[in-house]
Amino acid sequence: MRRVFLAVPVLFLALSLDRVLPERPAEPAPRRAVASAEAEIAALPVMNKGRLGREGNPLNVVFVGNEIAVREALTTSGWTEVPGTIRRSLRLGLGELIRGRPVASFPPMNEYWLEGRRQDMNWSVPTKFLSARHHFRLWDTGLRDPQGRALWWGAGDYDLSIRWRDLSHVRDPDLDAERDWIAASLKDSPRLTRVTLVPHPSLPREGANDKGYKFHTDGRVALIELE
Repeated sequence: MRRVFLAVPVLFLALSLDRVLPERPAEPAPRRAVASAEAEIAALPVMNKGRLGREGNPLNVVFVGNEIAVREALTTSGWTEVPGTIRRSLRLGLGELIRGRPVASFPPMNEYWLEGRRQDMNWSVPTKFLSARHHFRLWDTGLRDPQGRALWWGAGDYDLSIRWRDLSHVRDPDLDAERDWIAASLKDSPRLTRVTLVPHPSLPREGANDKGYKFHTDGRVALIELE
């Protein structure tokens, strides 16, 4: 099993040489106040950008809370933040493996882009070594609600297995199931104040992402509000 773990990064290196470099901080998003998070959802972009600038994954979660609140709520709810570089992801993943813990920090997540910015955070909960996991990416939109809380744009899906020819993960096309799972995972967090499903009128009900994986959704976004 450890040989497999060590062999996979070599393939990732070949496909993602840029991510061997030290992790770069994302460019800060321009700040703007909004009347309410719920009212702003309809104006949020519906898709991020993936490989070769193609449409990537659709919006399905929005977190409302400052960075400390988001990290605390997710960490205490069983989520692991996945580093943005292969090198750090591999180092932390090996540490988890050596300690006999579920490997959640590896494999790394591909970079996706929203309005010219790559994701600020990656989060995962593994269910099968290397191949299956709950996961999502978050972007700080720069929007702030009347309480000063940040709005975080998120795209989440469940990885089912690895497609070895390009080292991408085959995902469950039912994005609503993963959206609901993400929200439910936070139900015991003392930071959680409210979860609401909010329709986004422009969200595509079905389609395929930049890697050709199909998806379907009812067009609603989980609005997850934190203290």
